[in-house]
Amino acid sequence: MVKSGGGVLFISAAQLLVGLCLLGIFEGYKRYYYNQYLGGEHKGKATDRESEDLAHQNYESPLNFRSPMGFSFYLSILNNVFAVCGLAGVINAQRELIIGFFVYNAAQMVVAFHYFVDLCTDAGVVYNGEPAKLSAYEQASAAFIFFNFLLSVAATAFAVRAIDEIKQKQRDDYNRFTVLSDTLQYEPDNA
Repeated sequence: MVKSGGGVLFISAAQLLVGLCLLGIFEGYKRYYYNQYLGGEHKGKATDRESEDLAHQNYESPLNFRSPMGFSFYLSILNNVFAVCGLAGVINAQRELIIGFFVYNAAQMVVAFHYFVDLCTDAGVVYNGEPAKLSAYEQASAAFIFFNFLLSVAATAFAVRAIDEIKQKQRDDYNRFTVLSDTLQYEPDNA
């Protein structure tokens, strides 16, 4: 195992936890949206759901990728996949998995920050017919996405060090085997 692997392990585990929390927030919103909002809370009001704009319905739908809550579902999936890559890469000293973890976190820094700002803005926007608890779910997602942004910044630094340490370990192993091979090749027979 590499020296900076402890940092990568910690960050990977924390990102896995953040991904699971985002998944929990998404599933809570989905349950609320389908049970209370579509099923009972909105029935009997003056607003006719069938006549509402289709884009408006898609925006609040938890299954639409373009909706804030729908995007958090897909973000949690990617987050968990690459967190497992980071964990496996450090445990097995696999440079390719750590590179994948590094690349994901480099992109995640930009995506998470932009998405955090977007969710903060969306939480402050209220429109006619908006689900009552949408802002609370958006604020909870924004908090975990900001935490994930901070983890991505730290993960990038640790992953770069871990890759350098794996390269050095591979060079040392190669040099050791080269010296061993040379020693065995030129050792005289004492027979």
